[in-house]
Amino acid sequence: MKKNIHIIFSTTLIIVFLALGLTGCGPRTTPTPEPSPTSTPEPQATPTATAVPEKIVLFDPSAQAGEAVGSLVSEFAAANSIGFETWSSLSDLTGVKVMVVYGTLDNLADAAASAPQTQFLAVTQNAAVSANVSTLSANPVHLAFVAGYLTAMTSTEWRAGALLSDDANLGLADAFYNGGQYLCGRCTPKYGPMLSYPQVYTEVGSADAAAWTILAEALWTDTTANSVYVDPAADYPEVLNMFSEEYLFTSNAASANLAHYTAVLGPDTLGGIQSALPDLLAGSGGKVFSSPVTLTVINNTDLISPAKQARVNEIAEKLASDQINPLAVP
Repeated sequence: MKKNIHIIFSTTLIIVFLALGLTGCGPRTTPTPEPSPTSTPEPQATPTATAVPEKIVLFDPSAQAGEAVGSLVSEFAAANSIGFETWSSLSDLTGVKVMVVYGTLDNLADAAASAPQTQFLAVTQNAAVSANVSTLSANPVHLAFVAGYLTAMTSTEWRAGALLSDDANLGLADAFYNGGQYLCGRCTPKYGPMLSYPQVYTEVGSADAAAWTILAEALWTDTTANSVYVDPAADYPEVLNMFSEEYLFTSNAASANLAHYTAVLGPDTLGGIQSALPDLLAGSGGKVFSSPVTLTVINNTDLISPAKQARVNEIAEKLASDQINPLAVP
């Protein structure tokens, strides 16, 4: 009996070990790997161009504009929340809304064509008006009248004269003569040559230096004029050298020969710039901005006292307000 129990027990153990062995030899299940988390790329910011601050520029290569002009333009820029700079040479025009050109910018037309977003105002330069180039100008008939008045006022024995061009037939010679007559009435000296002054000698604007020099010599020889207005077209050294001791006046503020002149007649630059800036900042250019005639004394300040200068400006204001007709002075 014990033997049978032992056999049964042994057989049972064998079966159990065989079962365990078969289980250990069976195929093993490979665990499914957990998916690794994927990272979402951060969106990259698209670079944007830095905005260039807008500004108004006073181009003043010879430092002739003066403190009053600089302050006027600077204050206008500040009032309109825009930058202001003064340049002595041309630079990158990016961001320049308005450039006030005081003096001469030789390549003005090219600069304007390359920067259509910029409005240019030629204050003293004789420039051609274009889409974005504007100019300041005084009424040429008014200017001729004031020039006649000024030369008569500063002459000796009323011996005033002018070298003029009037290709547009505006009556500039008559206006100049009337300006002198407005001051002195019967402008005749006590001694010869016994002429009615002021005397006006004319030439076409395209005449060269030689032609204007001949005319200047004739004016001096015939009239002994000692106070002379010189048209910008006649602004040649050869012409000016004909008058060694005479008082000379011009309306060319950008002349290379300013040392020869006592004073400059031209548009009221402060008033003209002030009236032009709002239009130019708004992009409305290509205009001729008119302003009254003004007198700027640059040499020989003893000749034209503040009282005389005030009188000239008063005449200019009367012309601007139509109180004086320059072509029909009684």
